Amino acid sequence: MAKSSRSSARKNNAHRRAANINAPVEQARAERLSAKLMELANAPKPESSDVNMDALNEAVEKADAAKDEPDADETTMDVDTTVSKPRADRKRITKRKVKKSKIVFKKARDKSSQRPKGKVSK
Repeated sequence: MAKSSRSSARKNNAHRRAANINAPVEQARAERLSAKLMELANAPKPESSDVNMDALNEAVEKADAAKDEPDADETTMDVDTTVSKPRADRKRITKRKVKKSKIVFKKARDKSSQRPKGKVSK
């Protein structure tokens, strides 16, 4: 007799379904994820590449060499050759989005302007 979503029969069925069907699926997923994470944790760490360090060292050496040897033409502009680190996280203002209604109702004046003006119906 009780068919509403608040009925105890529906609640009991939902709890039974969650325990018998969804629980094993969630447990298997958790096991797969933990196995994947353990594999990543136990894997040897890759060696850090010295490519970036070499580029930074070369840039610093060029800057030092430029400072030691003054140019004959002093009208040239000094250019920074050091590599600047990009910002990882930019602080931006996040504004909340305003919820807009998807349904648009015509206004009364819009309805009156759409009537044919030449003919009068009685």
